[in-house]
Amino acid sequence: MITLASAVAPPVLLNSVQLASPVRVGQSLYWEVVGRHWYVCQRDTTTGDQERILVTRFTENGETVDSMHVERAGHGANIGVERTGDAVFLWTDAMPKGHWASALARIPYVPGGTVDASKADEPSSRITFHRPRPSESVYRVSATIDPTRRELVYRWQSNDDPSHEGVGGIDRYALDAVVAGTYTPLATLPFTASGRTLQGYTSLGDHVYTLYGVPKEESRVTCTRWDTGEVVQDVPLTAFPSLSNREPEGLCVYERDGAPATLAFGIASGSVGAHRYHVGRFPHPETNPWVPVALDPAQYEPSSSSYVPQYRIHGDQVHLHFSIDRVDRESLWPSTAKLFRLPMPARPNRTQRLVGVVSGTYVTGQPLTVRMEVTADGWVTLYDDRGLKGWIGADVSFWTC
Repeated sequence: MITLASAVAPPVLLNSVQLASPVRVGQSLYWEVVGRHWYVCQRDTTTGDQERILVTRFTENGETVDSMHVERAGHGANIGVERTGDAVFLWTDAMPKGHWASALARIPYVPGGTVDASKADEPSSRITFHRPRPSESVYRVSATIDPTRRELVYRWQSNDDPSHEGVGGIDRYALDAVVAGTYTPLATLPFTASGRTLQGYTSLGDHVYTLYGVPKEESRVTCTRWDTGEVVQDVPLTAFPSLSNREPEGLCVYERDGAPATLAFGIASGSVGAHRYHVGRFPHPETNPWVPVALDPAQYEPSSSSYVPQYRIHGDQVHLHFSIDRVDRESLWPSTAKLFRLPMPARPNRTQRLVGVVSGTYVTGQPLTVRMEVTADGWVTLYDDRGLKGWIGADVSFWTC
């Protein structure tokens, strides 16, 4: 179970990214770990088509890769992304009743593509439709995927009312069985009217997590047990408090580098024509494995096999361990030398000072310490004007990510 409350601010994964359309806010998000891409869904309404959604794909650093339109789909309240081999599929709204879906669509992601999620005669190579429950008995359906179990998570209402008055359930299905057209729920978690506006949900292991809130007001996130329906956590989500028109939008599973999975959440901000999207994550639940970091082999090499640069995440601390030397050992270390770059999950929210150690060569009578910094873009950088020679290391350096 992920701990939703934390004594520290949730780490930032994306900050103020521009979606493919600046007119509407982001509605939902999904992190696809193999490709290391974010998929963010927004409504992209037009006069003649009020149910079009637009999915933007970003790199892990928030750089736009491409986007895809899904016409006559629904609200885009949730989204799932399935990777099967080299292929990537979107699970989106389909067959809308009003502005909300009555079925699901599985769509191959095609950069720059457009597909109609209400055309039942589309070839299966472009789209397949799925109705885990008969369309005439459910309303406002949506779905996501728990990648840790490869399960489709399907939310439905038995009444056609806004989510704060919604009554219905959330089902779990084996994803590959649904793809094959078999809809046998592994579990169903019923819900009644909560009085809260739904802004996203996901499943991770034995628990369902749900995000609620409206613009400029308190947002909350809950954790519910699949087996008993017991709400075991219900806490405010206060991340990104200074944003204008702040609105919670989207919740998904987030995992990286073999570390235990946690959750990421989206926050929309700004006004029409200038909307931005922000993503944070909840703290990692435990100490994660050490992860090696690559050096530039033309410039640097580890001083021994025990000192290959590596980091690990412990709660919301990042621990750093390394000792490296210059390949050209006759050259002096220049101040502001960039040593190596850390990946996104290990980067600090702002520049952090680090204290390291040096081999002692050319520093006789001076402290055997060296000053370094790690910047918000991940570069571990040396700052020392003494003309050092020999290895440079950091055994106990850490910061809060």
